Amino acid sequence: MIDEQLKIMDKEKARILLLYLLRKLNTICETYNIPYYASGGTCLGTIRHNGFIPWDDDIDVMIPRKYYVQFIEACKRYLEEPVIIRTRENDPYFCSEYIKLCFQDEKLGYSDLAIDVFFLDETNPERKFFRSFQNFLLIQLYYIKIYKVGNLGKGSPYCPRNPLRRIWLEIFSRILSLRIIDRWHKAIMIAEKSIGEYWINWGSCYSYKKATYSKKALGTPQKVPFENLYVYVAEHTEEILTHLYGPNYMIPPPPEKRTDHGVREIHCPMLYEKGILQK
Repeated sequence: MIDEQLKIMDKEKARILLLYLLRKLNTICETYNIPYYASGGTCLGTIRHNGFIPWDDDIDVMIPRKYYVQFIEACKRYLEEPVIIRTRENDPYFCSEYIKLCFQDEKLGYSDLAIDVFFLDETNPERKFFRSFQNFLLIQLYYIKIYKVGNLGKGSPYCPRNPLRRIWLEIFSRILSLRIIDRWHKAIMIAEKSIGEYWINWGSCYSYKKATYSKKALGTPQKVPFENLYVYVAEHTEEILTHLYGPNYMIPPPPEKRTDHGVREIHCPMLYEKGILQK
């Protein structure tokens, strides 16, 4: 028997829900003048497939850091149940660097399916040691938090194989409170105070070097079709996508290299009560 919390959602259902969330995101950002850029695979899918990458099932966007508080406040004013946001501010056990625009879930609290909203911080590629040190500290704080949250029974257990690393994580997870971890984490992400020509997405799955973007390349967000809706992409998408995926980004990878995230099934009766999903 499959554990309901481990069951993977049907891809068609996932996309219906993601597009519903995208409508909400577009309304919020347009109403409150918050610019965003489709990020990573979402940007690639938009340009190469006019929507989702066929074997993928998520949406990622990036917003400049100065809109962080404004975005949260806009969500509080506009969103209605069952759509919610998950942040480090409203969920002390949340370990990610980004905000999740998602649904309420009776079993998980927050749906696994979400639009991940990343934030762009100032960075200077010429300050190589400083950026490397930022990256090192952010990684350490991230693993300290997931170790601590796992031990509290509020997340998946994390136990590194290396016994010395386990001891190191055990010590610091006992010393540091969740609030202190989050405070230090944010302080390190925004530590670059000079206003330069580059932004970095510290929450990216890519290396911090690859997650560094020219502000000129991002430019003014451009509205382009995405499935039956639209998203906003960088002004110079070719430069951004070549930076991330190489010059042949328009050629899909071979079947054996096509992977998706696989989001867990959602448990939210209100989706049917409000007609977001049909039984």
